[in-house]
Amino acid sequence: MDRRAWLARLWGHGLAMPLGLTGLAGCATVVRAGGGSPGLGEPDPSPLLPPPGEPVPVHVPEVEQELLGEVGPTLIVAERRDLPLVSIALRVRCGSAADPPGRSGCALLLSQMLARGAMRQGRPVDGATLARQAEALGGSIGTGAQDSQIWLDMTVMTPLLPQALALLVDLLRRPLLPAAELQQVRAQALDGLGLRLQDPALLAALVARRTVWGRSLHGAVPTPESLSAVRREDLLTMHRRWFRPDRVAVVLTGDIGLAEARALLRPMFAGWRIADAPMPHEMPSAPPQPLLPATLLVDLPRAAQTAVLVCAPHVALDAPDRRAGQMAATVIGGGYSARLNQAVRIRRGLSYGADARIEQQRAGGLFIAQARTAPRHAAEVAQLMRERVLSPGREPPTPEELAARRAALIGSLARRLDTDEGLNARLGELWAQGIGLGELSGFAAGIAGVESMDVQRFVQRHWPAAALRTLVVGPLEAAGPALAALDPKALRLAAADLVLDSPVLRR
Repeated sequence: MDRRAWLARLWGHGLAMPLGLTGLAGCATVVRAGGGSPGLGEPDPSPLLPPPGEPVPVHVPEVEQELLGEVGPTLIVAERRDLPLVSIALRVRCGSAADPPGRSGCALLLSQMLARGAMRQGRPVDGATLARQAEALGGSIGTGAQDSQIWLDMTVMTPLLPQALALLVDLLRRPLLPAAELQQVRAQALDGLGLRLQDPALLAALVARRTVWGRSLHGAVPTPESLSAVRREDLLTMHRRWFRPDRVAVVLTGDIGLAEARALLRPMFAGWRIADAPMPHEMPSAPPQPLLPATLLVDLPRAAQTAVLVCAPHVALDAPDRRAGQMAATVIGGGYSARLNQAVRIRRGLSYGADARIEQQRAGGLFIAQARTAPRHAAEVAQLMRERVLSPGREPPTPEELAARRAALIGSLARRLDTDEGLNARLGELWAQGIGLGELSGFAAGIAGVESMDVQRFVQRHWPAAALRTLVVGPLEAAGPALAALDPKALRLAAADLVLDSPVLRR
C-alpha cells in the first residue's frame, strides 16, 4: 500500500488528523509588511500565490452492481486491469447510529471483534491464526465502523482473491465474538479514548459532535461508561439483527470483472437466508439539533495548546444546493490558500494550519472549521475563524479564488479515486448512505457548475451569525481576559467534569 492510500485509509477510519493540525501552533514567525496585519472583519489582501492550474480530470471506471440472489448481498465491481491487485470490502448497513441506548461504541467494538475469531470449515479459528492466514495472502484485515456502516477490507494479488474472499466472508457471517477477546478490545478502546480526552483537538471534536448534533443519534459518542457497558450479548444481538444478506455489500475494485466476481461469491453466500434474522428498523437520521449556548469554553489545564472549532449546520446528502455547500466549505477551509489558512496562518502566524470539513448524513450535516493555536491567541483565532466562515456571504469568491478551490476539490476526489482502495472506500460510503453510485461520475461537473453567487447565497441562507457554534478547548486561564470577552454568554466547563453521554455535557 502506498503512503497516499495509507493516509487516506487512516483519515477515512477517523485515525488521522488533517496535516495542518499535527504541528505545534503559535510558534510560526511571519514578517508583516506595511505596519501590521489586517484588522478583524477586514478582508485580507490577496496572498502572493501562483495562479491555480486546471482541475485534473476525474477518472471514474465503469461501476457494475447486482444482487447475488433475490435479496442480496449486493455485488459492486469497478474493474481496472492496470495492476494485478484487487481491493475487497465487505460492508454492512449498520453503524454507530444503531448502537443501543447507553452502549455508544457497540458498533465500533463489534467491528474490531469480527477479526478476533471465526468458524472456518466447521472449526473455530482464533484471531492470531486469522491474522497469520491474512499475512500468508500478502495482506492484512482492516475493520472499522462509521455512523452508517461496519466493514471488513483487504487488498491482495489477483491469484489470491478466492482465498481472501473466503476468509472475509467467514469473518462476516460466522464470527465467534469471544468474551475474552472483548475484554482486550474494550481495554484498547478505553486507552485510545483516554488519550483523546487529553488532546484538545480530539476532545473538541467529540464535544462538537455531541453538542451540535444534540439529541440526534449522530451526536452520540463513545464514553468510558458506554464502552464498559457493552457486553458480549450486545454484540451477538447487533450481529444477529443487522448482519443480513439484504444489508450487506461486497465491493471489489481492481483486477476483477463482474462475471468473475459473481462466480466466486455465489457459492460463499449460498444458503444465507433473510429469514435467519428478524427485520431491523432502519437506522434513524435527523438533522443537527444544537444545544447549549453559542459559545462553549472547556478548560483542559494541562494542555500545551488550545483547539478552536467553529461549527455550523450543513445540508443533507441529497439537498439541491449540496454542491454549493461543498464549494463554500472549500472556499473557507479547503487548503493552504483558502480563507481560514490565509487569515490564521499566512497573515498572522497564529497556527500551523486552519482548515474545514463537512459531515453529511441523510437528514442533515455539519460544517466544522478547526485550528490549534497557543493559548494566548485563542480568542483572536476564534474571532478570525468566525469572521472567515461568514465572509463568503459578504464577499463572494472571486473567479480566481473559485477556480483555485474548484481545482482543489476536484483534485482531492481524483487523488482518492486514483487508488483501488480509495475508490473502494468511496463506493462503499455511497452504498452505505443509500446514495446512487452515479454520484461519482457527476461530481466534477456539479462542482464546475457552482458560481460565486451560489456560494454567497448558500452562506447567507445556512450560515448566518446566529447559526455558528464556537468551541474552545485548552488551558483557559492561559488564554487571558480576551477569551471571556469573546462572548459574555459563553458556557464554561471543566474537561474533568464533562459528561459526554449527555447532549448538555453534564448531569
